[in-house]
Amino acid sequence: MEFKGLTSDEVKERLDKGLSNFSSKPKTKTIKEIFVSNVFSLFNFIIFGIIAFVLFFYITNRDERLLLDSIGILTIAFTNTFIAIYQEIKSKRALDKVNLLLKKRIDVIRGGEIFHINIADIVVDDLIIVGRGDQIAVDGVVVKSKLMEIDESLLTGESVPVEKTIDEKVLSGSFCVSGSGVYKAEKVGDSSYANSVTALAKKMNLTTSPLQKKINLILKVLFGFALLLTVIEIIVWNANPSIEFVEFIRKIATILISLVPQGLVLMASVTFAVGVYRISKIGAIVQKLNAIESFSNVQVVCMDKTGTLTENKLRIHSFTNLSKTIPDEEVKLLLGSYSHNSTEKNATVMALDEFDYYKTAENLEELPFNSSYKLSIIKLKIKEQSEFYILGAFDILTEKLPEENKNPAIKIYEERGLGIYRNLLFGIVKNINSINSVKDNLNNLVIEPISIVSITDTVRKDVFDALNLFNRNGIRFKILSGDSGEAILAILGEIGWKIKMEQIVTGNELDKLTKEEFRDVVLSKQVFSRLKPEHKLDIIKTLKKEKIYTAMIGDGVNDLPAIKQSDMGIAMEEGSAITKEVADIILLNNKFSLLPQIFDEGNKIVNTVNSVSKLFLTKNFLVIYLSLFSLLFSLEFPLTPRRVSLLNVFAIGLPALIITMRNRNVSKCLNYIRDAFSYVITSSALILAGGYAGYYYTSKTFEASGSELEMVMMTIMIFISVVNFLIVAIESKEKKSIYIFYAVVLLGIYTFLATTGIPFAFIQLLKIFYEINRINPEHWSIIIMISVLTSMILFVLQKIREKLVS
Repeated sequence: MEFKGLTSDEVKERLDKGLSNFSSKPKTKTIKEIFVSNVFSLFNFIIFGIIAFVLFFYITNRDERLLLDSIGILTIAFTNTFIAIYQEIKSKRALDKVNLLLKKRIDVIRGGEIFHINIADIVVDDLIIVGRGDQIAVDGVVVKSKLMEIDESLLTGESVPVEKTIDEKVLSGSFCVSGSGVYKAEKVGDSSYANSVTALAKKMNLTTSPLQKKINLILKVLFGFALLLTVIEIIVWNANPSIEFVEFIRKIATILISLVPQGLVLMASVTFAVGVYRISKIGAIVQKLNAIESFSNVQVVCMDKTGTLTENKLRIHSFTNLSKTIPDEEVKLLLGSYSHNSTEKNATVMALDEFDYYKTAENLEELPFNSSYKLSIIKLKIKEQSEFYILGAFDILTEKLPEENKNPAIKIYEERGLGIYRNLLFGIVKNINSINSVKDNLNNLVIEPISIVSITDTVRKDVFDALNLFNRNGIRFKILSGDSGEAILAILGEIGWKIKMEQIVTGNELDKLTKEEFRDVVLSKQVFSRLKPEHKLDIIKTLKKEKIYTAMIGDGVNDLPAIKQSDMGIAMEEGSAITKEVADIILLNNKFSLLPQIFDEGNKIVNTVNSVSKLFLTKNFLVIYLSLFSLLFSLEFPLTPRRVSLLNVFAIGLPALIITMRNRNVSKCLNYIRDAFSYVITSSALILAGGYAGYYYTSKTFEASGSELEMVMMTIMIFISVVNFLIVAIESKEKKSIYIFYAVVLLGIYTFLATTGIPFAFIQLLKIFYEINRINPEHWSIIIMISVLTSMILFVLQKIREKLVS
């Protein structure tokens, strides 16, 4: 071997000195970071500020209600923080399990042999082999280069590849798009370039999704509104103190604590994070949380043919000798020698490995395969004679043949019906002296054809079912392939997709179109052949420009620009390292048929967040309504800090937990803002109306005290809130009976607390703490009547709203 690399003793010495590629920066938060971030969160600072506000007035007024209120608020903060820490640790462990599935391995030279090791086991001075599609794992210096071109766009944003020669630096995070080489590791672990940039160091990208950003914005606005209401309350009370000072302080604390959005933000974050793990159990790795939300938005799926529709397990179907001077067996030896000596080990070249080869053949120079020109050239020395051998797509190389060779080759191709296969032309370039002169002279090559090699692939068994499921879900798909139209037709025919040759658009045809014509073709056609990477990129850009939410599925370097540009990039597990690096999702075991199921799981997660947010926002709007009505019309404000906690338990906390555990709704949520706001405005208004109606009719019908009227109002609001949970829950496709059971249990628990007189210490303390007074039996008739009537109206209105919104 040309290089020896480090010995085992040298590797051990560097490991002992800590000179390995192990990064101290975890891919997910540490337990300590989780604890600190949740205890010292913005929400807790706000809550502790409210507690300090209430305690200050307890100290100055000595009213025990304020002390109990501060304890109640502290209980909310403690409970939410405990749940947040517990759930985030649980999510962290789930995501850590996902990261284990993403461990990368690379080839290094040690002791004169090639070893396949984990990327974390690289040490300083290791010699690392890199080929087309491989990512540069650590910072280093090139010690061997065979026209190795490095793309640093992930680091610099500049997408033009740079050829790297010996002694030039390479940075971790860049990747090889063409050629091959060897580089020596210099900076590893935390000192490498990629690990010094947080955005690149984190593999599991837990950035805030658009849906979470919308939730955060809504809740910031609501909390801002709470502060505005507080200021107005203070101004109005100072001008006309209609309630005693302590009740006023409790009202201010209630408004503020009600609109702190801690619970919803927690629930959304945890649901998304756990969703990543649940999807990994199905068979895919989600690398960016945004991808989960994208599932419900995808309108078009673009896919490569090879490695996506097919298994990328290529085999030789036939061999056709075009040479008049070289016998069949010698041509096969030349093909085998070309494959054996090629540094580009893609599936096409590896298919030629079934041919025997000249053991003494030597690779003197090489132009590696590139997706842009779809050919490769190797200068092989065989039996003391050197020739420049070329291998490339048949339809592209035949254009470079002299007429006397071109016509016979095409005639044989057509007579043998080779068009349905992936065809390669193998020949000798007669007009070059060195590889360095080739790149600028590709259009003027003079080729002597030697043979046509026809290669076939195997269609994935699960493709037909997957495409049918996409069709049923209204998702369109397009084939973006670098193969010939005939080869694509053959594959599509195998999966039952009948299409004519004239319906296929080639890359050359796209090049001749105006921008407007290009747009029309992209929107109207489904199958594209002989595409270069830039063609695929332009197609994705056009779809996005038309506001069509687009996913791109691929496995090779040629798919990389399109995957990066798409709204959702999907890579196969067997794909190139860099394609998997930039993709939003990786399909394990290359199981294409899992996509519809994964999409459903993503929709389920988004719908869970949507449903839970409706419960939280209903309470927020209810508090705003109560505050406004008490201000404008001097109506009752029955809430206190502790009663808000009670409302949270029965209207939000337990219902949200039930929905999170049981939700099976896989329908698309097309407009979160419109759906959520139209829902909560309706629900909170009716809950408010029911509460005030109960208060009014009870006061007119019976001799009731102020505390009794407040209990009637609170009870009706809690009853309707439980029905509100039921309406949200039955949007799921799950059996409705289970949710009805949960609703009945919630109503039963509250009714027991509101009616029982059992002198059990714990129950009595619970009632005192949450200010649950025993309801006068004669008031139940009004409570039940108004609760049932308002709930029926709420149900009907929400059904009408649902149809209007959809």
